[in-house]
Amino acid sequence: MRNIVILRLILLLITGILLSAAAGAANGDVIHVVSHDRIKIVTDPSRGYNPYRSWALFPPTGTEYRKIILHIRYQCPDSLHCGEWDYIDNIFIRRRGSQEADTGKIEMARMISPYGWRFGPDWQFNWQTDITDFGILLHDSVEIEFNHTGYEKNDDRGWVVTLDFEITEGPPAMRCLGFDTLWCGSFPYGDSTRPIENLLSPVTIKNRTGGSIARLRILQTGHGMDEQENCAEFCRKYRRLFIGDSLIDEKYIWRECGDNPLYPQAGTWIFDRAGWCPGAVVPPDIYDIPLTGDSAVRLDIEMEPYLNPKNPTANFFIHSHLFYYAQPTARYDITLEEVIAPSVRDEYSRRNPVCANPRIKVKNNGKEIISSFAVQYGFIGEENSIYNWSGNLTPQKSLEITLPGAIVPRGGKRDYLIRLDMPNGQPDEYPPDNSGTATIMPVPLLGTDLILNFRANQDSTHNFYILTEASGGIIFERKLGTLSAGRIYHDTLRLLPGCYNLVFGDTAGDGLEFWFNPEGGYGYLRLLDMKGHLLKSFQADFGSEIDYWFMVGENPPLAVPEDTLPLVTPFPPRNSGKFDIDIFFNEKTDFRLEIWTEDSAKLVFRRDYREIKAAFLPIDISAEPEGIYFVKVFTESNTIVRRVRLKRT
Repeated sequence: MRNIVILRLILLLITGILLSAAAGAANGDVIHVVSHDRIKIVTDPSRGYNPYRSWALFPPTGTEYRKIILHIRYQCPDSLHCGEWDYIDNIFIRRRGSQEADTGKIEMARMISPYGWRFGPDWQFNWQTDITDFGILLHDSVEIEFNHTGYEKNDDRGWVVTLDFEITEGPPAMRCLGFDTLWCGSFPYGDSTRPIENLLSPVTIKNRTGGSIARLRILQTGHGMDEQENCAEFCRKYRRLFIGDSLIDEKYIWRECGDNPLYPQAGTWIFDRAGWCPGAVVPPDIYDIPLTGDSAVRLDIEMEPYLNPKNPTANFFIHSHLFYYAQPTARYDITLEEVIAPSVRDEYSRRNPVCANPRIKVKNNGKEIISSFAVQYGFIGEENSIYNWSGNLTPQKSLEITLPGAIVPRGGKRDYLIRLDMPNGQPDEYPPDNSGTATIMPVPLLGTDLILNFRANQDSTHNFYILTEASGGIIFERKLGTLSAGRIYHDTLRLLPGCYNLVFGDTAGDGLEFWFNPEGGYGYLRLLDMKGHLLKSFQADFGSEIDYWFMVGENPPLAVPEDTLPLVTPFPPRNSGKFDIDIFFNEKTDFRLEIWTEDSAKLVFRRDYREIKAAFLPIDISAEPEGIYFVKVFTESNTIVRRVRLKRT
């Protein structure tokens, strides 16, 4: 009892400090509230879920929030593997105010953990999601729950998780007046004894707050893998949303995963799924519904009819909430939501770094349709460019815009400024969120003469590549359908100084290699100098696309340092004991190849090779038992180690 009293006194003291700070806070001030700070997370296989709860102190009631971004970081635990499987991780508001508060589970965000078995000990990744709608609930003392589901072992694997709430203070674009919870739970799909249409009953909402807009926010993901259509994880089904008898939206609960910025992962990370991808935040579906007076509105969601008469195991995990808002405060309010490129954010790593064509996301936070605005952009302290956008941006909607021009930093990292102004030729009514800065990371500098070295796999009909200059002009391309299976291409590129973009695509979304598709074979993509020295080796297990920006100029750095070579790639990494090793050196080199059991107790293969620059080496250890083996390549200056798994079924 004494400890509880002391805790409350401490909370009151901190609250008083926050109140004093809030009194002098300016619009646009940013604070961070960390509810979970490097918390070790493991499963509880006995029940399939494991909640981690923590009280956090948010700004006091009365503090206005312009925006709240939840940052979610996963890391590998010290001395343990990262988690192996793709499990649902929920982030809930559980209690507010005190220990005696009613327990609730309001899901603000949903993560799906990555296939992390092959991540190294220093691995980490950061995601973020906009949870501004929940700001009405995030004041004073709030208990936040991170719920890690799953059944994998918990003594040798797990995660370290941090939850950081980035709160921007200031008047809300729309004032939230109230909140309701609608459909929440795990809903069976395809079960005739429990039809999902009976469980997702229509709801009637009444405008009890006097608001003008009701915002419906839905998190929905499909799980389970029945024998009929692999539902609901791998079956593509539509959902319909009705207001009264009017259909206002029909969409497939489906998400393509081959462009996941977290790649490669150990499992089937490229497979498209029902509303989610391994190692990604689940994006909410958001609908703004006009309200008039105190009239009632009937909402109904329907799933595509589906029946599994034998063994129904599919389900959709749905959490939905309704927020009541007043009309937008401003008539003209254009907001810079995000700078996508240039950016150092992990989630935008596939598109960065760049040397041209900044990309931004903007939002109309005002009442009026925006048909034009100006964008000023460039390095701080230098003359900036102006881009005049025109179009049709309706209230509360966002869009991405690509800005023309080069981004060429000098002297390493530089701060890059982007500012929006004059929506519809009028002064913006809330300038603090009109601008943002981005940290510029220099792109690689290469020489004017290059070789694009590409080895097609057996699925070459899925591939294409195109090299463009910054303005979009095509320098070189090999079109879809023109590449031959197994062929090695050496395309010579003679370029003028400037900025270039290389895009290599795979329409099947499984890259140039994927362990689940050994029949597709193995390919590679490399940039070499005219002497055949390595400048860049691209990850073969890339999913849908490689997007690589580079500069060409005089006096480029040397090729990849010798002490990082050779490239050593076993394929397939999971095999029956017969596999190939792709090896590459800058120069002809002598080396020794050894293969050891996982415990290093037995050497199962050893051979010395002479004068090898690049080769495919056939390996046969099929007489050995199933298990993990380590491939080791020894040169005079380096040792490279790779892992393979021998499995016969």
